[in-house]
Amino acid sequence: LDTLEKWVTEIFSEIPNNGLPKPSFGHLTQPFDTPEFHKLYRVVPIRKVHSLTITWALPPQEQYYRVKPLHYISWLVGHEGKGSVLSFLRKKFWALALYGGNGETGFEQNSTYSIFSISVTLTDEGYKHFYEVAHVVFQYVKMLQKRGPDKRRVVWEEIQKIEANEFHYQEQTDPVDYVESLCENMQLFQKEDFLTGDQLLFEYKPEV
Repeated sequence: LDTLEKWVTEIFSEIPNNGLPKPSFGHLTQPFDTPEFHKLYRVVPIRKVHSLTITWALPPQEQYYRVKPLHYISWLVGHEGKGSVLSFLRKKFWALALYGGNGETGFEQNSTYSIFSISVTLTDEGYKHFYEVAHVVFQYVKMLQKRGPDKRRVVWEEIQKIEANEFHYQEQTDPVDYVESLCENMQLFQKEDFLTGDQLLFEYKPEV
């Protein structure tokens, strides 16, 4: 640590601090509010695969990193057990896999918007019924909206425990990658959360 501190001081101490705040682009509201966004696009894939992806543009979620609402929703949407979207679609022989969420990259989450996507890998039969598949996904999201999160604190706590276990027992990463990750976290989180803000769930707030 002493050696690293010496190197950092030598290399970076001459860089002037301009005292400016971190730039925010929160004034650029609704960047996807265009006729082109509310459309269905058919894209011919390179591989022989059928995939349906539904994408929502949401308000910025960065400030809710201690709650991680999109992580919570993706957990429910991606559930594969009885009563899940995927379970229903598999019984219809329409889908092979389903996943959803926000990649938490700068493109998918920033001070202007957050993106939430649900992607379904379809069978050949499912491709013929992709409108019905989309309808089922929207039905499930509507059900979650109607029922609300209040009855699901146990689900949030389950996610919290799983993420905590993965954090505490994670494999050691490459030091350069780890430093890069920490530097990114320093731009996003409070200083007490630099090491944990991108992984752990801290607060249960159903209203969020």
